[in-house]
Amino acid sequence: MQTVLHILNEEFRLECAPNEQRRLEDLAAALEARLAGFFGDAEGFRRLVLTALSLLDEAQATNAALARARCEIERLNDLVAEAGVAAAEPVALDDRGRVNALRA
Repeated sequence: MQTVLHILNEEFRLECAPNEQRRLEDLAAALEARLAGFFGDAEGFRRLVLTALSLLDEAQATNAALARARCEIERLNDLVAEAGVAAAEPVALDDRGRVNALRA
């Protein structure tokens, strides 16, 4: 599938998967906001735009991967904590109703 992006009145045609079209449009809008005052030669501009789109995409993908990693770390920490609680000795009461674990 081919998508057409418009950045600073320039048209860019890029091949992409159907599920990537919206993401590319969002990246193009973010890039256009950042390049609002850019003036230069057309070929240099095209290279700049394609490089910037690539860098923005890489940064967003990295941030998403970090967020997923943080969630996985939290999930694993919760599993370790639950396993520790499950493996702990059951708390026993003596005949006077006192908790043995609190006697020392």
